This record gives sequence, structure tokens and C-alpha cells, in this order.
Amino acid sequence: MTFRVLPSQLHAVAEGVVHFFQHDRGISKFKIEEPVSNDLGYRPTLQAPTSEFYDVWVEVSEAPYLSSLDSVVLHCMKNCLPIRLYVAFPAGVSSTEYKKGTDEARAKGVGILEVSAGKCTVIHEALLLSLLGTRSEDRSLFPPRYRSVLSTAEATFKNGDPAKGCSLVYDEIESLSRRLAKKIQANNWWTHASTQGPPAFDPERGSWASVMDILISRANFNSLPPKAKKNLLMRVAALTEVRNDRPQTKKSSSSHQT
Repeated sequence: MTFRVLPSQLHAVAEGVVHFFQHDRGISKFKIEEPVSNDLGYRPTLQAPTSEFYDVWVEVSEAPYLSSLDSVVLHCMKNCLPIRLYVAFPAGVSSTEYKKGTDEARAKGVGILEVSAGKCTVIHEALLLSLLGTRSEDRSLFPPRYRSVLSTAEATFKNGDPAKGCSLVYDEIESLSRRLAKKIQANNWWTHASTQGPPAFDPERGSWASVMDILISRANFNSLPPKAKKNLLMRVAALTEVRNDRPQTKKSSSSHQT
């Protein structure tokens, strides 16, 4: 590898980082000290695209964090750029500098890599900078039973797995709508029940989309709780397609595909 700016004593650190990403993450084709864009005057030591539609930028430095990266982090946040930014540094920095730098990097979503004898150790992972500005919901507005799940979903979303974070919320909505379907079925709360009979479906194992279609078309909303309005169920039904368009994660036993 040929570096034009990086001091010679840090070349081995950069090479250790490249080896780590190639063998541990399957990320290669690194560009060296090239500008990232025309509107951001920043040239990371290393940068590479990934198959997951975000880019990895690595700043190789003597210290665990550089204050000059503050503007880079802010730019990525404001422009919603899907970037994971790391600082790689050689082992052996003072404990005071180590703690100060790693704490500051962690607070700003920047990952830290420590390199010793060519071996790269992840001190903590980088977050997607596009997600750092995500607004937090006031969980006190939700029933207590859902607050823990919402907290986990938000943390999962911000920590780099948006699909799984959204899936946790979708799973709770699906579970609640299936419980409503079971209650309607058990109480025979259907329109035209006397002439058409109750609809034949399995509220637990039937596809979520088909269950929602039956509730929207046949549920007797006069018998349901006031908040269970038809337009609300239609909004829930619209989520079934959105959920299945996203990469699927492992579901609980109570969750089902559309």
C-alpha cells in the first residue's frame, strides 16, 4: 500500500486495519487518502464501500480520537450519510489519553480500533452516522407493557440494525392485532353473522395480511373498544407489506409471515 500523507510509523497500523476488514468483515477495495465528496473536505486514511449499502471510513492516528472529526460526524448526521467512521491507533497510548479519546469517540458514534503487532482489536463498534440524529419517542405515552420493547427497538435501530429494530415494533403490532382477531372470533363480533356466518380463518397461524383483511371487512366495530376503529386497522394492514419488504429477522413463535 502506498501512502502520501500518513506518517511512516503508522503504515503498519493501516495495513493491520485493511487485513482485519478483509478477513473479518469481507470488506476490501479500500481507497487510500482520497476525498470522500466534493462538499466535504475530508480525506480518510482508508475508505471502502460495503455490500450492505454503507461506507466504511477509517482515520489512522496516533490518538484514539481527533477533534477534527467533529465536523465530519456532524456533516454525516445532517446529510443522513450511511457511514461507519472508525479511528485506528497503535497500542501503547497513555491511560489518560486512551480513556478520554475512547469516551469521546463512543459518545459521537465513532468506532475505535487498536492495532498491536498487526492484530486489530475492536474497542467498540462504529454506529451508522445517519442514524445518530434519530428522534427518541416519549415512551411514557405508551402502555407500560410495551415500553421495554420500544426501548430495545430504538437501541437496535440506532446501533446499526434498523431492519431488526423496526421488526421488533412490527412483531408487537402483529401480536396485538392477532389477539384482537382472536377476541372478535371468540365473541362472534362480526357483521352479517346471522346470514353469512363467521368468516373461516386462523387468527394465530393465518397470514397477517389475510387476518387484517378479514377484520377490516367483517368486524363489527360497534362491538369493539372505541379505539379499535376501521381506519386504525387499515393503517395496521398497510404495515404488512412494509414489514415483508424489509430483511427478515428471526421471529418469535407467535409471529408469522404475511
